[in-house]
Parts: sequence; C-alpha cells; structure tokens
Amino acid sequence: MAEQQRWTAKRKSEVILQILRQTTTIIDVARQNDLTPSEVQEWVDTFLKAGEQGLKARAPGAVAQTEQEIKELKATIGDLYVENAILRKAKALWGSSEETES
Repeated sequence: MAEQQRWTAKRKSEVILQILRQTTTIIDVARQNDLTPSEVQEWVDTFLKAGEQGLKARAPGAVAQTEQEIKELKATIGDLYVENAILRKAKALWGSSEETES
C-alpha cells in the first residue's frame, strides 16, 4: 500500500501557482501525485477565493467557531449602529441649542 502524502498549504500553493502560470496542468499534477483532477481543481478554487490561508487544515470545530465569531461581530456592529444613530439624533436636538447659547 502506498504511503499517503501530506500536503501542506505551502506545497499546495506552489503547485497551484505552477498551474496558474500554465507551466503544468491540473491533470498532470493529479497524475504525478496520485490525486484526482477534481481534488486539484478544488485546491485551485480555494486558493483563488482565500489564498494560502484557505488551504490550511482547520481543526474540527474551527468553522463553527469562526461562524459564531462572525455572528457576534455582526451583533456588535448592529449595536454600534443603533448607538450611533441615537447620538446623531441627540446631537441634532441638543447641538443646535448649544450653538445658539454661545
């Protein structure tokens, strides 16, 4: 049984850059490394969307954690938007009276 190769994000990105520079093809990479062309195409698509970071292996639960962080950040943005709107209204109401008193 052949030993399964470990593909690091750096190694994947080097191969992908060769494909993008057209010095090799997806099919050639797949044949040379005992991969399917669809696996290599998935790497290329991921690289084009997220760069080398997108190719890094994620720990189990990392996606769920990231989604939770995004949800929390969106909630914070919403809160800040509301606070900002309130402050603008307050400034409009009280700001004009302060200017006339000076």
